[in-house]
Amino acid sequence: MRVPLLSFVLLLATALLPARGQAVLPGLTEGVEYRTIEGGQPYQPLPPGMVEVAEVFAYTCPHCAHFSPMLEAWAKQLPAHARLVLVPGVFGRDDPWARVFFAAQTAKSLAVLHPRLFAAIHETGELPRNADAAQVLAWASRVQGANAPSLKAAMSDDATLLPKLKHAYEFAARSQIEGTPSLVVAGRYLVLGNSYQNLLDNARRVVDALAPRKAVPAPTARPARAPSR
Repeated sequence: MRVPLLSFVLLLATALLPARGQAVLPGLTEGVEYRTIEGGQPYQPLPPGMVEVAEVFAYTCPHCAHFSPMLEAWAKQLPAHARLVLVPGVFGRDDPWARVFFAAQTAKSLAVLHPRLFAAIHETGELPRNADAAQVLAWASRVQGANAPSLKAAMSDDATLLPKLKHAYEFAARSQIEGTPSLVVAGRYLVLGNSYQNLLDNARRVVDALAPRKAVPAPTARPARAPSR
């Protein structure tokens, strides 16, 4: 189900591979539902008690295209303490697909463009998988609902884009991502699964295992009994 990332991502991930941690999640088995990422960190800072579910994906990955609507429906059922974030795979500073993802975020057009990008590559053939940034931008600018001027400005804003590309690249390397789609919970647990649904089911089990513990109320003291006469 996985599509290998480009070799330089794999090489860096291997070079940074630490010893596996021994963190145990209650009711789950290391190596079955998840693999611990030693020294892992979430992609984005979240409020205390919140759990991040990060999907590392690639627009050119057919498995990601199939998985995306399933993930979207699944995310709507997440408990209040969990939040889904999307992380594009980055294959270089000029990667047009990662650049358009972050540009669309800046232009507040990601909700419109995200599913359309998958469809344009894998269904309609409007975009080839080897499209360059100019082709992707020209196509995205024609999509109804996209903010074309803001998108064009964001795509050429390297001062803003490059740190985001670097951050996404480093997250994938640090999380030991070997293919897409991949799910990482709380930055520390790489979800395992042998099918799309199994991956989602296991991710939910990890999320539930990380739910904030409810404080147990102290027992109410009983009033002292009056002495009998």
